[in-house]
Amino acid sequence: MSRHSPPDVGRRIKELRSARKMTLEQLAKASGVSKSMLSQIERGRTNPTVATLWSLTAPLDIALSDLLDNRGEDSKTRHEILLLKSHQCPEIQSADGKCSLRILGPIDLVSQMEWYEMRLEPGGILESEPHSAGTREHITVLEGSLRISNGLHHQDLETGDTARYEADIPHAIENIGKTKSRAMLVVISG
Repeated sequence: MSRHSPPDVGRRIKELRSARKMTLEQLAKASGVSKSMLSQIERGRTNPTVATLWSLTAPLDIALSDLLDNRGEDSKTRHEILLLKSHQCPEIQSADGKCSLRILGPIDLVSQMEWYEMRLEPGGILESEPHSAGTREHITVLEGSLRISNGLHHQDLETGDTARYEADIPHAIENIGKTKSRAMLVVISG
């Protein structure tokens, strides 16, 4: 669920009620909210007022903020490990096919941070226009050798090396070796 989506309060109330083995009638009696209103809320057919939600917090033994927080899922959901299989990660390629970037970062963080697995064939180059002010890139070479340049400076990297540099100016990453290079690239917006 996106952090900008409204919380699914009805689903959350139904999950909490079920986990506590309460019927709609029992929750209605304990909270003072009518059974028909509870049913409407749980099915997402009405938006409850804050006062109604407040009435439900004590019998459900939950804080109002947890009920309204998208991250306020029960332990099973909150601690879930989300798996993205390799084939589910989108990949972009340069026109010449010498550079590919597998997008590893979640879409909801793209305005703050992005991370990629980068593969460059010998002679492959990824040239970038300036990113937003204050943006920095962090690259770690996993295989091969790369050169980072920004028009003023360049730095050669070998397997295991990490470089950190300003990315709010034109910059490039180039495979200067004779074999394929692979690296992890993290872009942190300023």
